[in-house]
Amino acid sequence: MSFARVDEIMRQAVEKGAFPAAVLLAGRRERVLFRRAYGRLGPGETEPKTSEQTRFDLASLTKPLVVAMLTLRALESGKLCLWDTLDTFIDAPDDKKKITLRQILTHTAGFPGGVHLWQTTNDPGRAAELLLNAPLAAPPGEKVLYTSTGYLLLGLLLECLYGQPLNELATQEVFWPLRMTHTGYLPEGDNIAPTEKQPDGTLLRGRVHDENARFLGGVAGNAGVFSTADDLALFMQMLAAEGALSDGTRYLSAASVRLALQNHTPGMEQGRGLGFYLPGYDDGYAGDLFPRETVGHTGFTGTSFTLDPTDGFYVILLTNRICPSRDNAAIYRVRRLVHNAAYAAAH
Repeated sequence: MSFARVDEIMRQAVEKGAFPAAVLLAGRRERVLFRRAYGRLGPGETEPKTSEQTRFDLASLTKPLVVAMLTLRALESGKLCLWDTLDTFIDAPDDKKKITLRQILTHTAGFPGGVHLWQTTNDPGRAAELLLNAPLAAPPGEKVLYTSTGYLLLGLLLECLYGQPLNELATQEVFWPLRMTHTGYLPEGDNIAPTEKQPDGTLLRGRVHDENARFLGGVAGNAGVFSTADDLALFMQMLAAEGALSDGTRYLSAASVRLALQNHTPGMEQGRGLGFYLPGYDDGYAGDLFPRETVGHTGFTGTSFTLDPTDGFYVILLTNRICPSRDNAAIYRVRRLVHNAAYAAAH
């Protein structure tokens, strides 16, 4: 099994400026098959070299990692069910009262994109009000509209349901049980890959890139988590084992994992699980060789994880492709090339 071609693609991507920093990890179930760090944390020769322990801004990987896992744990403990509607928990506007949790998780609630909280108010306490009052872009249940709006709202709802801040909930219910010791909101320390250059000329370091999440203090349901490839491998391994951990204990029931990873949007333009994307249904980011059952997610900052649930093979690609600018779109082709080469190497 040789990942030489994968390694070459990654090295060339750094040389050509697709991203300054990257860590690639491929594995099958509990076995890591390939792991390597590339480049320097930021542009310029004075930046430290990337290491396998470098933490990256996961961006929208926060959605399946935190919000979906918290919802599934709440489902298993009897706190909610997926057919619960918003008006079960909050006083929602008439057009949103009957939106279900399942619709939010699958991006079929009809919520609009482009809700820019930081441009609308100076008070983070008004976030739920503004999210709820944004006009729907489609009737609930009609089609997949990928947006962060529903996940921002669901993150706030989970805080109310559990009676704890989302960052504490995520640590208690996700990161600690999965032994993800280098994962969390509001990271401290160094060896964190920076992201986009700000108006004052500095790069964002250790602060979430997503503007809505940053406005909410760095803790949100759509973004805010920083992590390493090794920690995300633990998450992938749990999913591949249908909820079981390496010591034989269970994080989730097998039924919950199967439910989360199946396609809940048949006949729509995208395949969506509960928090997860199924790229095989619309020729998505995972290339050409991963099977139709593949699940995963991408993050705007240049991150992704991808799992073939049929044999437990997974690829974790962490980059800071928006450093120094979000206008760099080279990641989109590189991501497909890497996934093709990695899948071929392992199969």
